[in-house]
Amino acid sequence: MREILLASSIVQTGEWFLIAQTVPMPKTTAPLMPRAVICRSRLGGKMPDTDNSAPVVTSVCAPAGYGKTTLLSAWTRHLGSRVGWVRIDESDNEPVLLCGAILAAIRQAVGHRPGDAEPPRQAGSELALVAALADLLDREDRPVFLVIDDVHRLCQPEALRVLELLIQWLPAPLRLVLSGRRELTVGLHRLRLAGQLSDIRGADLALRAGEVAKVLAQAGIQLDPAGLDRVVALTAGWPAAVRLVVQAMTRAGAEILPADEDVMTDPSVRDYLEGEVLAALSTRELALLNALCVFDKFTAAAVTSLTGSTDSLGLLENLQRAGNLVVRTGDHGRYQVQPFLRSYLYTALRSSQPPTLASLHEAAARWSLKVRDFRAAAEHAVRGCDPELMAEVVSTYGPSLVLRGDDALLMELAAKLPPELQARPGIGLVVALGEMASGDLGSAELRLAEMSGALPEENGSRLRDLRVIVRTKRARLTGRLSPEIAELDERLGRMHEPDLIVLGLLNRGTAALWLARYDDAERDLEQALRLSERHGFDVAVLHCLSTLAGLAGARAELRRAARLAEQTIEFARHRPTLSKASCYYAYIVCAWVGYLQLDAPMTKAGIAGAMRLRGCAGDRTVELGGEVLAAIIDFDYGDDPYAAHVRLRQLWARVRPDEPVQSALVAYLVSIEQRMALRLGRPGWAVDAERRAAMLLGESGDVELMRARMLWHQGRTTAVRAHLQKIIDGELGCRSLTARIEAYLLTAVLAHRAGDERRADAALRAAVAITGPHRMIRPFWDVGAEVRELLVVRQGRFGRLDEFVADVVAALPPGQPVEPELTAREAQLLRELPSLATVEEIAAAMYVSANTVKTHLRNVYRKLGVTSRREAIVAARQRGLL
Repeated sequence: MREILLASSIVQTGEWFLIAQTVPMPKTTAPLMPRAVICRSRLGGKMPDTDNSAPVVTSVCAPAGYGKTTLLSAWTRHLGSRVGWVRIDESDNEPVLLCGAILAAIRQAVGHRPGDAEPPRQAGSELALVAALADLLDREDRPVFLVIDDVHRLCQPEALRVLELLIQWLPAPLRLVLSGRRELTVGLHRLRLAGQLSDIRGADLALRAGEVAKVLAQAGIQLDPAGLDRVVALTAGWPAAVRLVVQAMTRAGAEILPADEDVMTDPSVRDYLEGEVLAALSTRELALLNALCVFDKFTAAAVTSLTGSTDSLGLLENLQRAGNLVVRTGDHGRYQVQPFLRSYLYTALRSSQPPTLASLHEAAARWSLKVRDFRAAAEHAVRGCDPELMAEVVSTYGPSLVLRGDDALLMELAAKLPPELQARPGIGLVVALGEMASGDLGSAELRLAEMSGALPEENGSRLRDLRVIVRTKRARLTGRLSPEIAELDERLGRMHEPDLIVLGLLNRGTAALWLARYDDAERDLEQALRLSERHGFDVAVLHCLSTLAGLAGARAELRRAARLAEQTIEFARHRPTLSKASCYYAYIVCAWVGYLQLDAPMTKAGIAGAMRLRGCAGDRTVELGGEVLAAIIDFDYGDDPYAAHVRLRQLWARVRPDEPVQSALVAYLVSIEQRMALRLGRPGWAVDAERRAAMLLGESGDVELMRARMLWHQGRTTAVRAHLQKIIDGELGCRSLTARIEAYLLTAVLAHRAGDERRADAALRAAVAITGPHRMIRPFWDVGAEVRELLVVRQGRFGRLDEFVADVVAALPPGQPVEPELTAREAQLLRELPSLATVEEIAAAMYVSANTVKTHLRNVYRKLGVTSRREAIVAARQRGLL
């Protein structure tokens, strides 16, 4: 009834009918389009059209500078006619003036002239304005549009009730478009629920990256993709903010985007934001925005904590209505201040009120600790001024920061601590942990050496746990695993805090892998992975995945190794700031799997990915394995096999005599090194590799195979059988699966040569049974083309592994046998071929007969797949044999 009485009071004299005839033309005319407008045609679908399906009301609500009026002006010109326009100012809070302006705009839209019959004044009617509009529109069969621009200027209840009555009793042909910085509470919620309201918000009006680039280009500014991304992130597509950035760059004569602080101190930015945006806010709203500008994202509970207000949601909703100065992020009920505005407020506080800004950061840090957002707590503590708060974050939450990948933030925080706080054992240990995580092992060792006398045994349980974790990590990274691992075993079962438990499991599990205790390693790493996923320890997740991939690779479980390595790389792809050490390891595993499966693209892609991250391994064992594998792959796929083998020998020469090396790494890679030496005709290097394996592995099946391979190379097949039998019978265990496979394959070849087909068949089936599930083709390739012939005659007899056997046969096609090994005499002869010496002269130099030289020469030609001396020289040089 109040609305009806109000309407009655303002029309009872019919005064506004007279006012409608005196409204100045500019007030009811769409403004001119500005120059250099960016067309946002993508919004065309949200604007009403002339058909009768247009929404009853369209609400365009966004902060100042989002181009609301420009959008509506362009839309008006697109329609051409039948659009009334009212520019609201403060005087329109007088209901009589508002009604007169609305009536004048509709008259103009439908072409009503003052000389035409006037609509009845209906003095005393509650809905006189609606009735007058209905009379004007009575004969209209198409929609007529009324744009009310700057509607946020209506603040008096009487004027708002006029607008609400108009919406409630809107004549049938009339469509209303409301544009302003705030959404008015005039009954729009009912229309939204009924599907009769079209909403256009700041997010719709925000410029996309391509549109931002056009604005910059119009000003003669060309930024690289990174610079453009910075502008988009800073402005969030706010058109006015983009223009302000352009003005700041133009004024500074900058060709690249200046620092945010330089942009925010530009006078045009200050004048616009203070005059157009902040001036419209209440003192309470402005104070809240200043308090929230220290947060990237925040919750309503954080607002309550900072302000003490019991109506935090109401405050946030008011700021949302104030043109989305605060917006919901869709991230579990979080909000954020508009980025450009936030940057300005933060810069202003830092310049004029540093103590206030520091206290806000301290309050934000304490709130973040309360909700266990350790990264945010560290970021705020760095910018606060409370040393004890910073020390608390470092000592208590530092391990969690390391596990989340925030070691750089931890180091920044620790560097701001005064010396007396840095000297505390709990802080020093955490800082050493951060230094190791960031790859600065030297600084960590120096720090721990200085602290050696500052860690008494009677310190608290957490400190003792932290100490053994740090010591174990250092031991693992340097390859010296004992006695720290034993001490960790004793402490780990009594740890209670998730971050320390995960660190302990990571260290123990990785060390167990290096010690070839594969079951123990898998148990610890799987448990650490589950805990890390639960607590958001992304770096730990990455480490677990890559190390489990390496574990599967050591077991030659190639499918699982490839899956885990790819999972590691994909996990890291979405978290580019995380440690690269785990990705290095994952790429190495991919290259290893590709090498064993004879998959050249996978091998090359894996090693290329690892080499891009060279120097990031951190762990000595991983680094050594990666470099050795890179040389092995270069031998097979590079241009200079000889140089690759020389590099490989140099890598092993850098290994200290007392340095423990992971046994599987030695068993697999040193065995490959020996085969490379034999193919190059370097038996002395092959003997060196065998000795190195014996020194690092002791008596094992892997070393026994290398001895058998040397005898095979020398043609002493009888002795070869005895060595192979020790492996097949299990008398000597193998650290590498490939050693056992090769033993079976060589046994099959020897049995076939001796006519023992039953034994050959059994050995071949055993090799296929081991390799088939993992599609491991490399051992067949290495033994030679003779294995192919054994498989060809048995194809179709391997059951479910027939498909794998077919792949092996295809990988070793007839006419292209696997590159065989040259004997010492053949290698010596090959080195003589580039000379101009005759066969007789070569025989004399080698102290053998000419017939013997001819026999060796035929063997060289056969093994190189050539038919002449010249072709042999070319082929040998291509393969690095010369």
